[in-house]
Amino acid sequence: MKIFIFLFFCATTVSAQTDEKLIAPVSLNWYLPSLQFRFEDGPDQSRLLKTGYALRVGTEFYKNYFLGLSYSTQTEKSGNSSLSIKREFSEIDIAAGFQFLRFDFTMKNRLNILGLGYFGRNQNIIKTELLGRVSTDLSAGEFSYGGGVMAQFIVNYFLFEIETRAMTSGAYEPRIVSVTDLRLGFQIHL
Repeated sequence: MKIFIFLFFCATTVSAQTDEKLIAPVSLNWYLPSLQFRFEDGPDQSRLLKTGYALRVGTEFYKNYFLGLSYSTQTEKSGNSSLSIKREFSEIDIAAGFQFLRFDFTMKNRLNILGLGYFGRNQNIIKTELLGRVSTDLSAGEFSYGGGVMAQFIVNYFLFEIETRAMTSGAYEPRIVSVTDLRLGFQIHL
């Protein structure tokens, strides 16, 4: 009976220590406006590299999971002084992911590789100007979703991230678009 009580005490002590180690601090990631590159069809149906900007805020919890919210925008303008067309594209996405690879270089320097899933909504605003008269058309919002991979390099509290993903939506030309983001930011441990 004494052996049973001793083993029970040891098992509960080990499980309590393990549970404390599993509860990792939550960190909040803030990013500067980032560059975004998309391969989309142009006016002549050729594939073009289009650039835009994105804002993101995210959180990491239990050191393995990521949840983020991002807003991206892109503006194109074509035409001349008598006729011009301006397209403003905006998209808001929720990203959720899991860290599947981690390289620790020092105590505060590491490289994380995450797999991410995305779900969001996008919209186009088309402004047409013909001889000084401006008309604005707002497209119906379209849902977008996709999957991708992010490499996150952390030095102390600073972040550098490169992320690539494949997104699909009814508003995209073509339906599947390759998107790459380059981000700088910082991490606050809560």
